[in-house]
Amino acid sequence: MVPILHAIHPRSSLVRPVGVILLALSVLAACRTDPGTGGGTTVAGTPAPASTSMPLGDDSCRWARDGECDDSRFAGTGACPIATDATDCRLLARGSDDSCRWADDGECDEPGIGTGACAEGTDRSDCAGVAQMRNRDNSCASSFDGRCDEPGSGSGKCAARSDTVDCIGRATLPGMRDHHFGYDDRVVVDTSRYPWSAIGALMFSSGGICTATLVADNIVITAAHCFFQGDSFDRPTVFVAGREGNRQIASANAVQQVLAPGYDHRLHSQTSSVNNRDWAFVLLDQPIGSVAGTLGIHRLTQGDLDRAVSGGWYRMSQAGYSWDSPNRMTGHNGCRIVRAFANGTIHHECDTTRGDSGSPIFIEDNGRYYIVAVDSKFDPVPGGRSNYLAVDSRSFADAFDALRAGL
Repeated sequence: MVPILHAIHPRSSLVRPVGVILLALSVLAACRTDPGTGGGTTVAGTPAPASTSMPLGDDSCRWARDGECDDSRFAGTGACPIATDATDCRLLARGSDDSCRWADDGECDEPGIGTGACAEGTDRSDCAGVAQMRNRDNSCASSFDGRCDEPGSGSGKCAARSDTVDCIGRATLPGMRDHHFGYDDRVVVDTSRYPWSAIGALMFSSGGICTATLVADNIVITAAHCFFQGDSFDRPTVFVAGREGNRQIASANAVQQVLAPGYDHRLHSQTSSVNNRDWAFVLLDQPIGSVAGTLGIHRLTQGDLDRAVSGGWYRMSQAGYSWDSPNRMTGHNGCRIVRAFANGTIHHECDTTRGDSGSPIFIEDNGRYYIVAVDSKFDPVPGGRSNYLAVDSRSFADAFDALRAGL
């Protein structure tokens, strides 16, 4: 496989539902938000073998020839109409092979289920154990209820491949690089209730989405890398608090953004030198925190961190709009800090995945809620699971105080 240095939790995108992790090649793709339709399932929701008698069609889809199958008949993303992504789906239709230069190296390198270094269907040996996760999500309204509702293996209330957590299970399959922290502890949270109501979706001009949190009536905090699409700056447009499908608690327009001084998105994906600068504040045109609520910011001390790492501090919570459940907020209650760094960042074990960029990691103290960190990215570990990195309050508490004092 190609060496991977740091992989950003890419924000969700409404532009195109795709999803590969960021490689050292500096390729950042948006997350999947469309589970696709069609495609039969067998026991445990495994995609049925594609029939070679199905016509592949042509390459008329705008997403054709990008290395990822988007025809739902072959367990593709569903981003293309049927029979319009022939070249990308050819290998999946025929059963895949090991033609990628990184094939058979012990690590799955196909997009979505692996590193993304190989085109879809070209790393069969390495991806065999996780192939059943290809283009799966939890977009069904009944996901996370403990009952499988996919056709074939469940009640049929859900579309194929849209109730993964209930039909495949919560354990991370061996070989999955970017899928939670070993076991999926997420639950669907009630965004009509505080503190979840203070968390929401920050929309960008490109159609992208990141999670953000109200820390004052008219200020939200999120991740700085959300503001870039490739090398282009992406302007925030609207913040929607407590977003749940088409419902919301409140919304306001973004009028100004304050990114961490010295943040460089080009360095962020390749080095650790700007890890502690992956934070940003956005000012809103309406004080919607008075309706949705706000979370405070707890300035972490060395004593806090020592107790947290040893397991003697508060248990934390996290919530955001994960790529596999983009229209509902999911959260992990009871996660913790596992390592703290002198530069104002932490490794944590909250179940964050692609799409959780900018989501809050917070504690409760006597009925009040306080942010201690903002989710940033995952650091792949060769031969093992990724480490999950967040920027903690040592990096942004002073900036927030100064910003609020200047308003």
